[in-house]
Amino acid sequence: MPGSLLSAKLVKTEQLSANTLQLSFELVQDERASFNFIAGQFVQLQFEIDGELHKRSYSIANSPDDFKATGQLQVALSLVSGGIASELFQKASPGTELNIAGPFGVLTLPETFPGQLILVGTGTGIAPYRSMIPQLKTLSDKGTAVTVLKGFRYREESIYSEDFTQLPNLKYRTCLSRESTVNTANYEYAGHVQDQFDALYLNPENDVVYLCGNPSMIDDCVILLRDRGLSPRQIKREKYVYSGH
Repeated sequence: MPGSLLSAKLVKTEQLSANTLQLSFELVQDERASFNFIAGQFVQLQFEIDGELHKRSYSIANSPDDFKATGQLQVALSLVSGGIASELFQKASPGTELNIAGPFGVLTLPETFPGQLILVGTGTGIAPYRSMIPQLKTLSDKGTAVTVLKGFRYREESIYSEDFTQLPNLKYRTCLSRESTVNTANYEYAGHVQDQFDALYLNPENDVVYLCGNPSMIDDCVILLRDRGLSPRQIKREKYVYSGH
């Protein structure tokens, strides 16, 4: 049931990049079967420190099929210096228990698109698109033009590149805003994600753009997309509001 509180334990922590962790959680066995989510949704992690309850929301980074097969729920966390959640999970050992609420969110995919699909994410805002990979493969195999735009400051911050580059029919670009040089052979481009819109030849009649990540990026993209004639129904968004992490 959406919004219900579930018991979970940390089973694995992986360093995805210089500033990103991937956390894998396992739900209690009798609750696992009742937890259903749609690719693109997020969960809220709830934990106590010194008797104070803290809540942090993270997009689910693995697909529903992967969750059913492994029993593990993956989320990506951006490390913030002095952040409460960052410090907790950098030190947390396997077996650490907490509660998970969810799933929440409507950043999900329909079965078909009339035009091209553009998925834009900065930082861990790319995680919900990783959860969608089986659907993206189906869409691209059926002829939908799918482009993923990832945005980071530096190359060392990039995550989930191999997951997307393995899809032959999907277009993929990593935008690096603070690197002095880029390698287009590795799908790298200088600047911000919104700098790529002109090269995509957006059709304001049919194309759909998804936006996830930094609120400033999303606001800037919405302005540019509306100037290009896209209506609000063609722009799907989910902002990552800073919570001190």
